[in-house]
Amino acid sequence: MGTVRTAIPGLDELIEGGYIENDIILVTGGPGAGKTTLGIQYLVGGATNFNEPGVLVVMDGTPERIIRDSWRFGWDIEKLISQKKIKIIYANPFKYTKFTKTPEDRTPCVIVASKNIADTLRQIQIEVEEIQAKRLFIDSITSLKLAVDRTDVRQIVSELIKNLEYLDCTTLMTSEMHSAQSFSIEEYLSSGVIRLHIFRAGGCRLRAIEILKMRGVKHDESLHPYEIQERGIVVHSTETVMNDKISLFDNMGW
Repeated sequence: MGTVRTAIPGLDELIEGGYIENDIILVTGGPGAGKTTLGIQYLVGGATNFNEPGVLVVMDGTPERIIRDSWRFGWDIEKLISQKKIKIIYANPFKYTKFTKTPEDRTPCVIVASKNIADTLRQIQIEVEEIQAKRLFIDSITSLKLAVDRTDVRQIVSELIKNLEYLDCTTLMTSEMHSAQSFSIEEYLSSGVIRLHIFRAGGCRLRAIEILKMRGVKHDESLHPYEIQERGIVVHSTETVMNDKISLFDNMGW
């Protein structure tokens, strides 16, 4: 298996050069931690720097919002779509017809998937094959979990991850973290788990990244600071966050 570069400055150094090809990596953290930014940066970096097309599956929010927010970092998603380097699938399980824009108003080249997870998986496979995508980003599976009966969550998430393993893609997924002590089914099933923290250090907020697991990779186990800068996320791999200088009470990514 090869190695897939993360496109995040400083992150490759923590995981022996990148993700293992075709693995499924979960990115967790609270609201505002930068999960979506990390995933979009992974797709854009792959498409522009490594000639690796990618597919974005939007399950939370809308493609229009993600495209708009990406301009903050200078990422022209629509240009990459026109070049067939990125495809977007809109698969928000909470979308309703009365709130959906008409086809002529919708962002160009956005594929609207069915609310049925099996249909969505088939659509993902179609789009991956069409542009020979090597990268896949699903944002986020929390919306999927909230849309199904609680008794079905384990089965739905398990089936999703199992089917994604058949794609010739290295997949990133995001999930909200609601408790630092509890673990979700997707954390157990994913090949790797990256957690984005926001701590309180004195009167300031401090962002830190932690590699909880990365199967088959000798990964760094320390907390490292990261920043969301003008061009995206930067991890300071040579610096560490000292536990005695942070408040674990604020360890929820808020």
